[in-house]
Amino acid sequence: MSNLWSQLWEDAVQSEHAIVVWRLPNQPEKHLMVDATGGVKQASLDLAALPSGFIVAPFEGEPYFLLASHIHSLPVVTFNLPVGNDVAVVVDEDQKAYFKEQVQRSVEKIHLGEFQKVVLSRTAEQIFDPSFDVLEAFDRLCLAYPTAFVCAVYLPALGSTWMCATPEILVSQNKAGVFSTISLAGTHAASQADGTQLSVQEVRWSQKEIEEQAYVSRYIIDCFKRIRLREYVENGPKTVLAGNLMHLKTEYLVDTQKYHYPGLISTMLDLLHPTSAVCGTPKEAAKSWIHSVEKHQRSLYSGYLGPVNVDQETHLFVNLRTVRLEHGTKQMKATYFAGCGITEESVPETEWQETEMKCQTLQRVLSASL
Repeated sequence: MSNLWSQLWEDAVQSEHAIVVWRLPNQPEKHLMVDATGGVKQASLDLAALPSGFIVAPFEGEPYFLLASHIHSLPVVTFNLPVGNDVAVVVDEDQKAYFKEQVQRSVEKIHLGEFQKVVLSRTAEQIFDPSFDVLEAFDRLCLAYPTAFVCAVYLPALGSTWMCATPEILVSQNKAGVFSTISLAGTHAASQADGTQLSVQEVRWSQKEIEEQAYVSRYIIDCFKRIRLREYVENGPKTVLAGNLMHLKTEYLVDTQKYHYPGLISTMLDLLHPTSAVCGTPKEAAKSWIHSVEKHQRSLYSGYLGPVNVDQETHLFVNLRTVRLEHGTKQMKATYFAGCGITEESVPETEWQETEMKCQTLQRVLSASL
């Protein structure tokens, strides 16, 4: 069956069909679907009115909807081989200097009161052999990051494959009608310098990291206030493990059936995206600054994606720990995307190192797939 999936993937790419494979957090099964239309852009989203399918949305712009005529499911493949060690990727010193300069400028803007927080991102590149196996890499990501949403999607409109292993729910609603969203921010290595794994109890968060996560939490609560929603449960913040990193997480739950909030998931999606965890606070001021200093196009990075109305549930995740794969006849180029939240206490070198750790989330797994 795995060989069939590989053939389905190859045929879809050759035929300019959209194809996606995904695994929900903490689940043993992976799912695959093909849309021969290539995915249809949606000018507006009413999630409840959509048929079963999959949504892929950029940081800015209209999302693509992939219609699920049929969904294939299989257990995640296991490997005897190790996932791999951290990969030494050559650092572009000019890019590093530019990134650190923009972090410092951002801190200065914050002190001037132009915004409270901004999320800056950067890219890193790696070249692979054209025989690189996307589905094998996907299975390795599933094993390496069991608590993450793992996805690989090819969109003919973009001419590339995108993969992610993201820990961040944007909006979700289960069969019972329980809506959830989270604030996830702050980043800490999950191991010490000698490789010893840290427990969540051992992590000590700085004031900068606590405040960074609090901005996201306040943003979610402000969205609730805007729609006069008071009946929600707040759990956290607590430290959670996401692959080789740890984060601060607070979960928000709403029983939409008990409190009669039909359409809450679509309303909150519209209000939340892009969240302050990937953009900043206030949103428009932060977005304007991002446009002025980032030299790359984010495209699908820091957008959102996930299954919609599949088994009566919808789960949309922020597209983080992201890599774009561009296929060529002689090589395949991997472009990794990573960002970090800048506040008034940010230190440029520390923020650069955070993006390095985030890039390694996928680099170590993709390199082991060769």
